[in-house]
Amino acid sequence: MTFKPILYLAALTMGVAAVSVSAQPAPPLCKTEPGQVFVGGPATQESGAAIMKATEAAIFQWVLEGSPVTRDYRRDRVRVVYNRDMKVVAVACG
Repeated sequence: MTFKPILYLAALTMGVAAVSVSAQPAPPLCKTEPGQVFVGGPATQESGAAIMKATEAAIFQWVLEGSPVTRDYRRDRVRVVYNRDMKVVAVACG
């Protein structure tokens, strides 16, 4: 019988935690299509800023072609792959 107050407290705590998690705003979506115009162009700080603005990404990542990357998916991240000639090879969200 002494376990009931503990169970009620646990249920209440989990309910409050669920509400606080769902109240957070969703991160912005990255849009791949606008970033495609930069493929073939120079990989510079200025082009990186322009790509981030065009794709509306919150997170930006440069990746040297052939380098390993994590496979985690981030809907608010843009990855820009460049080659050794400092040219943009690919722009992708995720």
